[in-house]
Amino acid sequence: METLAKPKGPPTASADFDRAYRAPFTFWGDVRIPPEVVDLARDKPARRILELGCGVGRFSRHLARAGHQVVGIDFSPAAIEKARARVAGDAQRPEFVVSDVTDLRNVEEPFDLSFDVGCYHCLNPDQQARYAAEVYRLLRPGGTHLIWVLDDAPSGLPLAASDIQRVFAPRFVLRREAFSRRRLVRSYWYWLERQTQS
Repeated sequence: METLAKPKGPPTASADFDRAYRAPFTFWGDVRIPPEVVDLARDKPARRILELGCGVGRFSRHLARAGHQVVGIDFSPAAIEKARARVAGDAQRPEFVVSDVTDLRNVEEPFDLSFDVGCYHCLNPDQQARYAAEVYRLLRPGGTHLIWVLDDAPSGLPLAASDIQRVFAPRFVLRREAFSRRRLVRSYWYWLERQTQS
């Protein structure tokens, strides 16, 4: 019997992700909405929220159904196509945009909140710096950016709290971190607050 081999890590190029999202199953896909994402906007008035690396849009859809205005970004056209199809019949739908998280000139600011569940830890140092600059540009002062990263990152880069602070400072202050066993691997959630001036 043929078995599905688990890849050594996620793909890195847009075309690789397109192939993965066109497959019947991707091993990093999510069904359950993380409580950290739910809590980001729970019991709050309607917010404008940005999701970076939205994949097929499950998290963005959940937040839109809760009454928030959500924009989901992914550089895989196949993922965005699936995301748009998923929400086609919803009364409140996220907007899904094909874009690179390191260059978001086609995304209109400002946002009250932003989050990323598994994109940042795939970036190289130059991409991390550009990502942080784009999030700063798009978020309102005082806005929260939530990221989830693996301890053993696919990028091979160290991703301890000090590394997150180094990349995002002085534009952001790390307000909170929480250990996670999400997907049964060592990882952390980080809550960053956007400062008024960089």
